[in-house]
Amino acid sequence: MQERYYFIVNPISGSGRGKREFEQARALLEAAGACYAFVSTQYHAHAKELARAALAAGERCIVAVGGDGTINEVASVLAGTGAAMGILPFGTGNDFSQALQIPQDTAGAVAALLSAAPRRVDAARANDAFFVNVSGFGFDVDVVRYTEKYKKRFNGMLPYLLGVMQSLLHLRPIPVRVEPEEGECFDTTALLFSACNGTQFAGGMHLAPLSDPADGLLDICILKGIGRIAFLQLLPRYIKGEHLGSKHIVYFKARRVTAAAEAGLTLNLDGELGSATPVTFEALPGALTILAPTPAGPVQ
Repeated sequence: MQERYYFIVNPISGSGRGKREFEQARALLEAAGACYAFVSTQYHAHAKELARAALAAGERCIVAVGGDGTINEVASVLAGTGAAMGILPFGTGNDFSQALQIPQDTAGAVAALLSAAPRRVDAARANDAFFVNVSGFGFDVDVVRYTEKYKKRFNGMLPYLLGVMQSLLHLRPIPVRVEPEEGECFDTTALLFSACNGTQFAGGMHLAPLSDPADGLLDICILKGIGRIAFLQLLPRYIKGEHLGSKHIVYFKARRVTAAAEAGLTLNLDGELGSATPVTFEALPGALTILAPTPAGPVQ
């Protein structure tokens, strides 16, 4: 157990799950005799400001309470500082926490936080934008845009699935030249180009089942330009992480890779939109010190 925990709580994450489940977590923390303090976010990107203030005040164990967006904000401040970061995954999708094998229930997440030893994991950059889980362009950007309106009414994976269905109406293959740091360049078309530090996105789609957030590499998954029928046939395998053998998939690992696509395509950054193509994705090995269970093996 750390000497003290400082929680940054997003109370509206997961349609109010953040506030509701953190109240339950507090009871568990007090029962365990944990020393802690907490503060709540009030607006978008507030978690970054709160994390900076906490570091400046001497806090050395800062816990993000919320979903992938909250985790991204806190991690972007803590990366490279050596301060420990914890996660209570009380958002909608909670994809990165699952890659770290953090339990998704309140009691399990609190127990894991209190018992886990610090370990180093990677973060990443897309151009100058920070991410911890997945960044990319193409189909997933449409999914993010459409999912946001469904998150206001539904939890779990349903908002993402509805976003996927609506995004199917806008499928567009994107010509791209892929330039890995090591290996040969090649040209292809992509419906979805993803650079993955975590194993999944969109509330549980296992697009990078071989990813290890602590191997110093990004897993690049490219879904080639295909039609709606072929995409719908592939989608169940994509969700389960069984798509890597498909002729429509290009998958490889790299520390750094450039995707030379048309200028100005918006990027998905852990479920938020920002930066633009052309883009260079780069792993930041060991950038984060995370309180998470010791991995038992690849997440499936």
